[in-house]
Order: sequence, then C-alpha cells, then structure tokens
Amino acid sequence: MVEDADRTMILAASPAAAVCALAEQVLARHADDAVHWIQAPRLALVQLRVAESVAETAFNAGDVLVAEARVDLAGAFGFGMVLGDDLAHAAALAVLDAASRLPGGLDAALTAAIATLGATLRAAQQRRFAISAATRVQFETF
Repeated sequence: MVEDADRTMILAASPAAAVCALAEQVLARHADDAVHWIQAPRLALVQLRVAESVAETAFNAGDVLVAEARVDLAGAFGFGMVLGDDLAHAAALAVLDAASRLPGGLDAALTAAIATLGATLRAAQQRRFAISAATRVQFETF
C-alpha cells in the first residue's frame, strides 16, 4: 500500500500525462456536478526554504513557480501543487488527492498504477545514482 505522503510525492514527480490519465479515470466515475473547483488551477510563487549546511538554520532561498489547484470532489477536499507551470498536472493531483479522501479511498487499480509509477521513479533514481557513483573519487586524508 502506498502511504499518503509517498503517493503525493510519486504523483508530483511522475509525468503529467500519466497522472492526468489516472485523474480522468476518477472523474469518469463521478457526475459533472460532483466536481467543484474551490480554486481553479493557477500559477503561484512560493518561498523555497532550505537549511544552511553547517549551522542548519533555515532561510528563504528565493521564489519558486508552482501550479496549484483545490477541488471538492463529491464532498472530499483535494489539493494539488507541482513545481513549474503545468496546470493540468496540478489539477489532476488535486482530483486524485480528493479521491483518496472519499470513503473507500482509491480503488485497487489506481493504487497499483501509482505503485508502478513509484517503482519507475525509484528505478530511474537508482540508474542516475549508479551513473554518478561511477565518477566518485577516493581521496586520501592525512
């Protein structure tokens, strides 16, 4: 089972087309009047907070462009935010978030599809790590 936080990270990092396809499956199961946009997809700026590496104090590094959306799906609230300007991706994330809060949550097929997306992301990360590990240099310290 994919936990809520993991599901959100997987969907935000996955290709927008795949996430939109999953959201379309959810929307196909609901009447048009069951979907109410609390906040239509829009662009916004948020502060990027990072921790300084020595003292570990937090500071604002600057503004980051995001796409965000809020939806009410059959009485369940959903929120979506992704880095960049992909409004459809943010909307799809909001729909899937709302669907996960409905009684019964996401069905087995959607949960399996999200787990597959997560596995694909992990495999890509491992490939990138392996490529960068090959360039690792061992230094002698005195």
